[in-house]
Amino acid sequence: RYWRPLEKFEDNEAALCIIPSGVVWRQYLKLMWRIIDQESSLQWILLESAAELLDWRNSTPCIMTEAGEYIKEASALQERNKMKQLVEEHPKNVSPLCDLSIREEGFDEWQVLNYPDMTVENRSKHALFRAGRLVGRGGASNIVLLVDNNENHENENDDLRVVCMDEFLSLFGERYPCAGMEELLALKSACEATYRRRNAPKVADDVENAEMTEEQVQQGLRSGTLARGRLEVTKANPKEAYVTSGKERYFVNLESDNFARALHHDMVVVKPLSESQWGRPVGRRRLVYNRTEEDEETEVESEGPVVPSAMLVSVMDNSRRQFVATMVDKPTGDERAILVVPFDIRIPKIRLQSRQWPAYVNQRLLVEIDGWEVGSSYPAGHLVKIIGPIGDLETEIDCLLYEHEIQLKPFSAKALACLPPKGSEWTISNSEIKQRRDLRSSHRIFSVDPPGCQDIDDTLHARALPNGDVEVGVHIADVTHFVKHESALDKEAQARGTTFYLVDRRFDMLPSLLSSDLCSLHGKTDRLAVSVIWVFSANLETIKSCWYGQTVIHNCQAMTYEQAHNILNDKAPDNPSLPPPPPLTAGSPVDPSLIGPLKEDLRILQRLTRKLRKDRETIGGAVDLSSGDLGTELKFSLDENGNPTKVMPKKELEIHNTIAEMMILANQSVAEKIYDTFPESSLLRIHRKVNDDQFDELESALKAGGIAFDGSSNMALAESLEKAKRTAKGNNVVNALWQSLATRAMSEALYISTGLKEEGVGLSHYGLGIDKYTHFTSPIRRYADVVVHKQLLAALAIDKLDAAVKQQTTSDLRLHLEQVPDSSVISILKGDGISGIKRPSEKTSLEVDGGFLDSLIEGASELVLGDSGSDQVANLNSEPQSKVISSAKELAPYTGSQVGRICDGLNRQNRMAKLSSLECQRLFLSLYFNDHFEVAHAVVTGLRANGLILYVPKFDLKGPLYLSDIKGDVQIDPSFVGLSPDAGFPSTLGFTNSPNCRRFPSGRCILKESNDGDSLEVMVSEGQKKCVFRALDVVSVQISCDLSDIRARVPLPRFHLVSSNMQIVGTTSVTTTVQPRNVTSKMIRGDEKETKVQSQISGVSTRNFRVNSMYEQLVSIEIIPVLSDKSLQRHASSVRLELSVDSAMPGRMVFGGFQNPDTRYATQEAAITSASEAATQRREAALASQQRRDQYDSSRAIERYATARMQRLAAQKRSARRAKGK
Repeated sequence: RYWRPLEKFEDNEAALCIIPSGVVWRQYLKLMWRIIDQESSLQWILLESAAELLDWRNSTPCIMTEAGEYIKEASALQERNKMKQLVEEHPKNVSPLCDLSIREEGFDEWQVLNYPDMTVENRSKHALFRAGRLVGRGGASNIVLLVDNNENHENENDDLRVVCMDEFLSLFGERYPCAGMEELLALKSACEATYRRRNAPKVADDVENAEMTEEQVQQGLRSGTLARGRLEVTKANPKEAYVTSGKERYFVNLESDNFARALHHDMVVVKPLSESQWGRPVGRRRLVYNRTEEDEETEVESEGPVVPSAMLVSVMDNSRRQFVATMVDKPTGDERAILVVPFDIRIPKIRLQSRQWPAYVNQRLLVEIDGWEVGSSYPAGHLVKIIGPIGDLETEIDCLLYEHEIQLKPFSAKALACLPPKGSEWTISNSEIKQRRDLRSSHRIFSVDPPGCQDIDDTLHARALPNGDVEVGVHIADVTHFVKHESALDKEAQARGTTFYLVDRRFDMLPSLLSSDLCSLHGKTDRLAVSVIWVFSANLETIKSCWYGQTVIHNCQAMTYEQAHNILNDKAPDNPSLPPPPPLTAGSPVDPSLIGPLKEDLRILQRLTRKLRKDRETIGGAVDLSSGDLGTELKFSLDENGNPTKVMPKKELEIHNTIAEMMILANQSVAEKIYDTFPESSLLRIHRKVNDDQFDELESALKAGGIAFDGSSNMALAESLEKAKRTAKGNNVVNALWQSLATRAMSEALYISTGLKEEGVGLSHYGLGIDKYTHFTSPIRRYADVVVHKQLLAALAIDKLDAAVKQQTTSDLRLHLEQVPDSSVISILKGDGISGIKRPSEKTSLEVDGGFLDSLIEGASELVLGDSGSDQVANLNSEPQSKVISSAKELAPYTGSQVGRICDGLNRQNRMAKLSSLECQRLFLSLYFNDHFEVAHAVVTGLRANGLILYVPKFDLKGPLYLSDIKGDVQIDPSFVGLSPDAGFPSTLGFTNSPNCRRFPSGRCILKESNDGDSLEVMVSEGQKKCVFRALDVVSVQISCDLSDIRARVPLPRFHLVSSNMQIVGTTSVTTTVQPRNVTSKMIRGDEKETKVQSQISGVSTRNFRVNSMYEQLVSIEIIPVLSDKSLQRHASSVRLELSVDSAMPGRMVFGGFQNPDTRYATQEAAITSASEAATQRREAALASQQRRDQYDSSRAIERYATARMQRLAAQKRSARRAKGK
């Protein structure tokens, strides 16, 4: 073998090049990462042979135990991903080398030593030295091979420097004396200890409680002695969890479990325990106190019943993600180790190693868990980023998005380039109008939406026909006209999946040019739509026909729900005392000449939807989950700084049900249409039957009210809820509880691909009582609707082509469709726009390429809509006709598997959007109740040994009401137990906000169980009476929130008892008392004066800072719409300030002039220009790089020639000298 001699390591001033072995990578990855972060002059090489060795050690017993047995080596958590991340984050310092794949020209020891026949372990050792010689071939003397102490390299006769980690750190310290050697040595020891613990044989005193090996786990699962399921940690007590496996549900005590290193939502394996070992869940019996986040509380032994329990034995699949956390206390002892408290109370504290911890004070952190070592109380992790200061509203909302894994980047330049070049000046072309059915002059079309709505998806019409029949229609924005199939904008909309609505902002699925302007069906404006029009018999009993197609419509009046409600009830539609809304939003004053005709149209729709709703409930078994006046959707009024000043529940009117019922009808009709055409790839929305155990809470509440529960079917559930309403006798507070419990018990509705549905799973919608259902009516804010629009248009095109396919060949059909307009989205790979492209065809089917499908979908109206006399009519009462076209699958916009993948993403995004909206609502409730006391009615839903579980319908809040503190002292208003106001002792922390509350050390809370119903008795020894609570009691509570300590997380509002056992009958609304609080909010929301944030961490000084919220910054930006009429511009400017103060916030609203800054037209043009310039720069950089590579190749060729020539000359001289010697 050949190698060049190297100079001494210590004397070399060139940059070091370190090549670690595979074992070193596994054992010291964190240490090497720290060194790379500290010293950028070092060069590191990751060998392919090292990665191969790691894989081999994962699967092959290679570590000998003290007993002489060999075991497999355990890798660190996410080891390969971290190595990949290291290469990506440090591309200039860490270089992967595929040493097993490259060969050296001429002599290469690969063939001489026969590397392929070596064992993986032996090959890795030889490959390490081979890589050192390859890298140092140019004469470099700075190559260092880094090996483990246990690796034997004595047989290598090389001059390459081979060192272990101790020697390397010593040499590294000499070369870089300011590198923090003490910290590196400590980290080295920690890495070695972690490696030893991870690979130590599992030994336990009690074999039954030992962590099982993978083989034992698999054997136990096969034999049925073990069970598998998701670990669901409870919020009521984070030390308790449940695992559901099949029909069995097991209780897991995380505090006493010997193997409790699993996190919430991990897939785990449990071992069911015998009945004598069953546990008693504390969270079901007592309210758990969370006094401060750093305190670990030890609960008293519960007296509750035992439940089936299990013990964790293995984690099969972890759901580790990044967590928002906060450092609540400075480190003690080892000043590098700190504990951070996650936002999610179900996640344990996370241990971080960092000397930079002072920078984390009063900051929200994003951390990631690396692993959880055996014997450690906390998982170990690392910092990903610092999000922002505690208490800043923008930081808290960012935390909310991080917690729900929502990453919404601005629209890319490619996506914005798909928008119409004319921007807001775009108009409908005459050619487009000719291809559609024009309803502008023949139909009176209107919309009904929330106040200030900008993204108007749907409009309606209703009229009586001359023959007595009734025609109604739903007209939906034609988004697919602007969002071309598989375009960059289409792909980004699919990735977003939905529009995310928060209290004070929204994140649009589409750029605002489309969502708020061109696609939105604004009043007094011509727009493109996809329509569904039904003809009903005069008595509304029969649907005679249903028409689908693309249309051009004119929205004569964009009304709000309140305006439509007033018209129906013969009231003035508008309030003259309120300022008019901005242009292009719902709620503009109703034209007096339209009030009468609109009332007639609304009456028709009202009469029809009442019948449709009744049919769904009586025939389909639909479950009514509306909450009437006590709706759970909240409206927040914000001041100019974004602070909530008023909170009101959304009042539900009949007009809401009228519009919703029409949308349900449209979705149902479209679902049937696309399923008939594409039974293997339709996108439908299903709602599965609810499991019986999900109704436990509802069943218990109904039982407490003496009501029999039956959840065997949706119809039985609806009857049980209706019976409960009758029993409540007008008590709306209790009625709201039934609706809330039923809603929470419902399983989540899901999008599915009909060709991929699970066996035994139907296509019906349990809650709505409908056989087939989809989402068609909101394409501006839901991508599922965009997919359904594409499928509907393709289905209509197939219907029109059925007859043509029978008579025409593929070439004839292409010739016949030459006038169909080409898609503006050209796929070169598919041959779009390229003449002479030939594709294989079959005699029995119609072969249609992707480009033709794009044209077909875009121009479907030209094929389906000729004139009004050629309208396609489908009789909904007849059986679906079989399709004669054999290529329907080829004409489908998506395959079944593609729809399945889209549905998976949409289900996740919808779930995250819903959760983030609810969490944001709770955040603003905490802000509101920090500045206000409010008294409201609540209903008792659960009894605990130290308090109550309450539900407040007005704010859709459910939470605990504590009646005793952690020491067991009763804290209550003395009047409840017949004592004077000054009896007892002053209340302690946590009860100080409760009005007239006093502490009674002699008091007791006794939870009594009986056949007549459980009760909670509160008494004190000196009291004259006792206070008794039962399930379904209505009480009055004061709601407040103390934001004085928001270190770990923003606290939820807290309840304080004001009065008990109230009788509320026949009320239609809840009377509340609101009192402003003279306290300083700890949330920073851009006040005029700077707000001091007191440091909660000892040893850290208090600092003053002021952070303006995003809301304040956006409100300060003047956004002037592009209008031709200057008077309208002045009008928009005059009302902007007023609307920014009192506009209702949730849903599709105008947020004080808020717009996504990345989607305005000016930004669009700038992004397109920037993208063009960037593309030019990339091309120039590519050319320059190619030139450098050519020069390098040329230089290498010259170098190789010169080296070979020198070797030949040296050989000739040696031969000449030997000849002379002879």
